[in-house]
Amino acid sequence: MSFDLYFWKSAAGEPDEICDRLADEDVDGVDPSPDVERFRSELLRRWPDLADRISPWAPDLDWRQPWGREDIAPYFVTLTLSFGTKPSAPHDIVALAREHSLVTYDPQTGETVR
Repeated sequence: MSFDLYFWKSAAGEPDEICDRLADEDVDGVDPSPDVERFRSELLRRWPDLADRISPWAPDLDWRQPWGREDIAPYFVTLTLSFGTKPSAPHDIVALAREHSLVTYDPQTGETVR
């Protein structure tokens, strides 16, 4: 079993609607930000094993098979984490998102963290 977390800088609409659009790689109403790219870089630096659990695809994933648009990486980050993930990891990831002033959305609970 796994759960997803979504991260973005700013967007028009309700978080659940934004999340649904991003799940379809639809970035309408979502603002691109270098903060999203810096967050993504720092995530992969601190937790390189997340490279198999992060989307959207971008060149920073190196050899991994691209499965979507690479032009949308500045708009959002999605992580799919297993329930077996170290318990502190999601909290550390959310704290990192806060450092980059990103919105964190948990679609399983409908909870938004700013």
